[in-house]
Amino acid sequence: ARELGTIATSKQKNTNYPTRQIPAAVPISVQMLGNFNITIQETNLKLPSSRGLSVLKYLLLHHKQNTPREVLMDIFWPDAEPDTARNNLNVAIHSLRRALRSVFFLPVIIFEDGAYGIDANLQVWLDVEEFEKCVKSGQRLEDRNQLTAAVAEYEAAISVYQGDFLEQNPYEEWTVLERERLRITYLDMLDRLCQIYFNQEHHAACITIGQLILLRDSCREDAHSLLMRCYSRQGQDHLALRQYQNCVKALRTELEIDPAPETTRIYNRIRRHEPV
Repeated sequence: ARELGTIATSKQKNTNYPTRQIPAAVPISVQMLGNFNITIQETNLKLPSSRGLSVLKYLLLHHKQNTPREVLMDIFWPDAEPDTARNNLNVAIHSLRRALRSVFFLPVIIFEDGAYGIDANLQVWLDVEEFEKCVKSGQRLEDRNQLTAAVAEYEAAISVYQGDFLEQNPYEEWTVLERERLRITYLDMLDRLCQIYFNQEHHAACITIGQLILLRDSCREDAHSLLMRCYSRQGQDHLALRQYQNCVKALRTELEIDPAPETTRIYNRIRRHEPV
């Protein structure tokens, strides 16, 4: 049986819920890269932190298919007895539905054939999916040597990636692998874009992207080296030499290693005012 939550038909006639025709698909925008945010139509939902909210985030991430109840029990209450986990899930879903009903007049969570999911009347836009779509599109275009179009897709992906996946939930186990996977995808995409800009001699743009890489991973020696070369080619040797020192500090502090000989070779060439 399809469980849509306890929303009586009569409630839609309440003065707090003006009578209107329900659209075929209600747009819902979900941001999970950086701070979590959810907007339904033009209503920004402010939901209290709870285990129910964590369940909602999981269901939104997997909105294209319903998630069996037992899977949710195992993810969110892995150490609990089955009856306890089931009760905890029921309580979390009940609290979540009550919170959602206070700000939105349509059901959001459905229960069907032993699985929970997002109601089909909601048309979900998810920043994670948009980010990955832009990256894949950029890679296809780059492989075809359509670099201008590829750059546009990569830059669009950067604008979507506002932070690491659900960075406000760093200790929830189910977020860890997804966060790392998306972070690696982001860094690899930045590296590809950096190389395009460098090869096109767009040194200022290459520096901007290289700095984004180092913001996420200060030990990326390849990014340090590329920035050194860009600064030098812009006639800013002092910035190139400073970048080398930043590289040395990051590698020694984080990894207890020295830069590779090639990086040091670039540094010495810049000191001698030789082209790099």
